[in-house]
Amino acid sequence: MRAKTAKPPKFRSWRVSLVRKRSQYLGYVTTRYLGRVIAENQAAAEAAAVKAFNLDAEQRSRLVVQQRS
Repeated sequence: MRAKTAKPPKFRSWRVSLVRKRSQYLGYVTTRYLGRVIAENQAAAEAAAVKAFNLDAEQRSRLVVQQRS
């Protein structure tokens, strides 16, 4: 019987934006598009974005990470 080989992780593309200013209308939020990162999950994508774009703690709290389809 053959030994099963481990599958490589499935990496996805993530969109990374930074919330800049909030308006008073229904919580409308304008964002600044930072770029895309390739990662396995959302936590890894956030960590990669912090490192790639050199974000500080205040900017990290305003970071938005969305999976691209």
